[in-house]
Amino acid sequence: MASFFKPPRFLMRDKGSARTAIPESRIVTCYRCAKKSTVSGYAESSSCPHCAGNLRLLPIEITKGHWGTSIMTTESIHVHPQAKLIANLIIASHDILIEGVVQGMCICGGTATITSTGELKGGIRAAQLIIQPGATIEGSIVEAPSIALGTINVDAAARAKPGTGPASQIEFKHFNLDENNQIPENHPIVIRPTSHPRLRVVR
Repeated sequence: MASFFKPPRFLMRDKGSARTAIPESRIVTCYRCAKKSTVSGYAESSSCPHCAGNLRLLPIEITKGHWGTSIMTTESIHVHPQAKLIANLIIASHDILIEGVVQGMCICGGTATITSTGELKGGIRAAQLIIQPGATIEGSIVEAPSIALGTINVDAAARAKPGTGPASQIEFKHFNLDENNQIPENHPIVIRPTSHPRLRVVR
């Protein structure tokens, strides 16, 4: 006798795809204080045990558009082509990939990449910066390498207008020109107390 019974999908183990293994715990970097902590591998949000700030733990992908006050994550941010992101503060503990249009102040603890189709209107401060030929930058500050992650007041920067507030502040160290009225060869124009050279573009 024919049977028309169809077993449930969870019983068909041989036809199901293998699930991605999720680690029991992982280490994240707080975008408020830049200190590391251990969180559950299943967690989507948490609080930093060092500064007690709320943390978003998932990577963010912008495929169409986003308008808001701020976007923050301990992972990476990817703005796809044809997408437009407008926010006061865009901050990622890891990388930021800009293939579309971004308007706001970006703080990146890893590598920030602006591709040939990317357009940045605002500013960016990243530990490492890659600008591909064809990229468009219309901003007040471009700083790399930067140690801005963990040194700014994130809440105040999120409330400020793009290009202003703690996220856009930058320090200068005055220097004396040499006998040819040129900048000394081994003297960085802009430095932090840690003496990391930085790039500043003002338009």
